[in-house]
Amino acid sequence: MNIYKAGKNLVSFFYTLIKAVQVYDFKNDVVQNAAQKFVDHINYLFGTMATIELVRFRDYVFFYKQRLRFEIDGYASLQFIDDRMKKLKIKSLTFLPGLNRNEAIELASIFKEEQDVFLKKFGKGTFEHTLIEFVTEEDEIPEFLKDGQRTKQSYFRALKTTRDLMQNLWQNQPVDVRSSKRIIYNLIDSLSHDEVGLLALTTIKNFDEYTFNHSLNVGILALLLGQRIGLSKKSLAQLGTAGILHDIGKVAIPKTVIYNADRLTPEEWEIIKRHSNYGVEEILKLRGLDEIAMASLIVSYQHHWNYDGTGYPRREVDAKPVLYAKILRICDSYDAMTTARVYQPIPYVPHLALKYIWARKNRFFDPILVKVFIQLLGLYPVGSCLELSSRNIGLVIRQNPGYLDLPILKIVVDEDSKRVDGQIIDLSVKRDITIVKPVYPQKYGINPASYFV
Repeated sequence: MNIYKAGKNLVSFFYTLIKAVQVYDFKNDVVQNAAQKFVDHINYLFGTMATIELVRFRDYVFFYKQRLRFEIDGYASLQFIDDRMKKLKIKSLTFLPGLNRNEAIELASIFKEEQDVFLKKFGKGTFEHTLIEFVTEEDEIPEFLKDGQRTKQSYFRALKTTRDLMQNLWQNQPVDVRSSKRIIYNLIDSLSHDEVGLLALTTIKNFDEYTFNHSLNVGILALLLGQRIGLSKKSLAQLGTAGILHDIGKVAIPKTVIYNADRLTPEEWEIIKRHSNYGVEEILKLRGLDEIAMASLIVSYQHHWNYDGTGYPRREVDAKPVLYAKILRICDSYDAMTTARVYQPIPYVPHLALKYIWARKNRFFDPILVKVFIQLLGLYPVGSCLELSSRNIGLVIRQNPGYLDLPILKIVVDEDSKRVDGQIIDLSVKRDITIVKPVYPQKYGINPASYFV
């Protein structure tokens, strides 16, 4: 049995039943059929599982210890169940053997209520085969979710490997690409249990090691976007490797040009543009080339091709970039814009970087991938600093999947402009506080990455 698929189907069947009871009478065939499919699926699961349980913790929904991801397929159903469990403050929802259609319909009918009404109706109902555990202030992290440290270790190991790989190429030393494959698979494993944690680590921006940090962060952003559109693990390995190696051609360009703090001359700009061609040559030098690494060769050449046919290197009129190159075009641009460099000491705030990308969909960027990317990051990505109507400054620490414009914040500057270790606020719940505007963290001496490392 595919546990992940079983969990997604459970959510889908429950969502269908909830929607049906909102429209039709309980005796209607649509409701009865939806209830029967839901109960049949639960009974099928009981063939191999002792308990059927959905757990919600920190904006993740888990089924049998596996996180159910927000993907294009089934996004609406998972977003709805996640939002209702959050609003009702449900930590876990457990179904026991013996659940029948009537109990399933009754549960579905009250799931859309406000929390106080839900509690009353659940207490009065005949829910003999449904157990609910509610969130408390003292809730501990479930044992199977204590992976934050492991995610950080995966990130910094990946950063070291990326640095070693590129430095060896700069020094004309032999490089084995298999080391990159190992770190990519570790990152993919981290995605499965701590997507938010891994995304937060891309806020690490090391000015002195821009090339290494940028390559890794682009690889991670590409993995997140690839996972969101449903790529297989093998495809994610190809995409992630391509992300880390996309700028490898820059090792063939003089560092005096790469790190030039002045505006590039037309001649220097032409040299920079050659890194796509050089990338092909550098990848062909690597040891251990296989199908996964060879995909990087194509992406390295194409990652500056625009959606409308412009960009560089020049191409045939009917030549189109591959999917991985279109993904990297977005992730590369976003991370570059939001990172300080010698010629860009003040980077874009993340919100404005997304506005730039959105304004150029259909020209530079694939419009569908842009929509998924913004859905992934939210309108105010993790690491953004926001001025609030309460006159505080909040740091975005997590997204609300159903509310792209209402993230979860930590107050880091009070109304007197003093740095504080403030409370965490969910703007989708605390609606009396609104966002005034994004602000530069540098103005307040804030390093967003320090809150996640």
